[in-house]
Parts: sequence; structure tokens; C-alpha cells
Amino acid sequence: MKGKASALVTAALVGSCFIGEAAAQTATIDQAKALVKQGREYLRKNGCAKTFEEITNGKGLTNPQHKELYLFVYDEKLKNLAHGGNPKLQGKDLHDMRDNKGILLNQELLKVAKAGGGAVEFDFFNPNTRAIDPKTGWAEWEEKTDCGPVMIGSGIYRPKGK
Repeated sequence: MKGKASALVTAALVGSCFIGEAAAQTATIDQAKALVKQGREYLRKNGCAKTFEEITNGKGLTNPQHKELYLFVYDEKLKNLAHGGNPKLQGKDLHDMRDNKGILLNQELLKVAKAGGGAVEFDFFNPNTRAIDPKTGWAEWEEKTDCGPVMIGSGIYRPKGK
């Protein structure tokens, strides 16, 4: 009996950690848009090399209240230039990247970015939950850079089923 009680307490504690992480994901699409605007301004002011380093390895282009918010940057051919959620993606050709539903997420983000900015829904790895979660990505096109035009974006993770 003591072993069962201990296992239940452990399960409850582990479960509460995951619930806490999921509940902490409270960012809004407006906050993601604001982070993209901040990233675009930083890019125009500081150039590509410094911006890409800051996004991928730094801590300045984030939202400290919402750790699930980060920036990503792609060139027009969808080579990843910077990724705040997964530095291993930097430098990779992600033109044909699909989510688990078959959505060509980067191609869709590029379309809305070039059309003046917009949102795309897809599933993506969430660095906070360490799981594939539903996400709404926001992307914008930026032409005023020292490395050519780029797509810059962010997004919010949504609870499963929403």
C-alpha cells in the first residue's frame, strides 16, 4: 500500500509539473507580432550577422514573460538563417518541411509574409513541453537588410484540441 501511495504522489507531482508548463504558455498572437516587429527593427539597425546570432544564441530578442515566444528567420528559398527555438535548424534548407498533417509550414509562412504578414496554423516541436504541439505562426517579410530580403516570424503554441 505504501508503494502505491508513493507512486501516486510521484505521478501527481510529475503531472503538476507538466500542467504548470502548459499553463505557463499564455502568450498571445499580438505578443508574437510585437516580437516580430522588434526583431525587424533590430535587424534593420544591427544587420544580419548580429541579429541572427542574437536570435539563435542570445537572450535579447525574446519575451521573458513568455518563454515559448522566439524568433525564426528564413531566406527566400527557405534556408533557415536563425532559430531561437532550435539552434540545430540554423543553416538547413527547410523548404519542404512538413508538419505531421502534411502542411508545408515554411512555404505557407512565406506566402503570408510576402502578402503583408499573416498567420499559419501547424504543429511544431515545443521546446517547453518537449512535444509536438499545435502552433499559430506569424511571419512578415523584411527587405531592408544587409543580407537581402528575409522572412522573420514567431508564433504561439496552443493547447492540444484548440
